[in-house]
Amino acid sequence: MAYKDSTERAAPRTQTKITGTVSCKTGTSNGVVKDLSNEGICFQLFFDIGAKTGQEVTIRSEELGFLTGMVRWYRGDRIGIKLKLSSNTAAQISSYYKFFR
Repeated sequence: MAYKDSTERAAPRTQTKITGTVSCKTGTSNGVVKDLSNEGICFQLFFDIGAKTGQEVTIRSEELGFLTGMVRWYRGDRIGIKLKLSSNTAAQISSYYKFFR
């Protein structure tokens, strides 16, 4: 079996500049949603909140509302968040694409 050089995404991503806030048990930071998919978010933090892989987080923004998820990765000032999938999450993301994009 040949080695696959790139990683396939579970869902396509859309570049965004949504401002919001991420909170976890170790802190809270304002920041920007850099990209968005139906399953996750890349969030650029303004302040280090000590988020670690596997930690639960909440995201609040005017455009997306209130979302919950889990930290999948962190690199410098950015964290990858896997969203907790539900019909409410799907509706909020769909609403963003319909009204704000």
